[in-house]
Amino acid sequence: MQLSLFPPKPPVIKPAPAIPGEKIRTVLGPHLPAAAIGPVITLIQEHPINLTVVRHRTSKSGDFRAPHQNRPGRITVNGNLNPYAFLITLVHELAHHLAYKDHEQTLKKFSLRRKTRPLPHGKEWKQKFRLLMGPFMNEAVFPPEILPVLKQYMENPKASSSADHHLSKALKIFDPHDQTLPLEDLPFDAVFSLHGKRFFRKKEKVRTRYRCICMKTNRTYLVSPNAPVMPVEL
Repeated sequence: MQLSLFPPKPPVIKPAPAIPGEKIRTVLGPHLPAAAIGPVITLIQEHPINLTVVRHRTSKSGDFRAPHQNRPGRITVNGNLNPYAFLITLVHELAHHLAYKDHEQTLKKFSLRRKTRPLPHGKEWKQKFRLLMGPFMNEAVFPPEILPVLKQYMENPKASSSADHHLSKALKIFDPHDQTLPLEDLPFDAVFSLHGKRFFRKKEKVRTRYRCICMKTNRTYLVSPNAPVMPVEL
């Protein structure tokens, strides 16, 4: 058996092709605050990646998939987000892209020490996220209802903006009007539907979430106070 200090060469992954600015403007422009369109075009052209606007997903607002088997990295963002939530989600995923690229560069440098992959929302991602958000943190991009809360959130960003109660509440002000209410606005023992599928009964608050009982299975779930729910009259 032969041993080598040099790891095998990784597969060659084709980089994402450069995207013309006008195409970026056409696809992303309707989803972004007007003042953010130019900086976003510059950002994507500096860090090319396949980017797709997708339909609503209840489980997530966006995601990043690293390059794999000769395929370039990919970002998806939900198209139903309001412009401010869309921008934050897009930059969140681009920060994953840059953190991944930095990690891949360190792997190419010879070292006897094993290089561990950074945590998905660890210090490397937070550093990139704050760096990329810098040009957007002003009154021209974000309204006064969001900007102060966003600045506080960016001091130590969480894995999702929806996980921050104050930011999620500020962003929801700009969502299109519908018949849903945040769970926290319902009284104790109220019945509601979540995503129009299952029915639950609201119980007491457990730390940061509400204990809710599924009326069909009697199972208990912890639901975010900001979750959009539809009250049900029994």
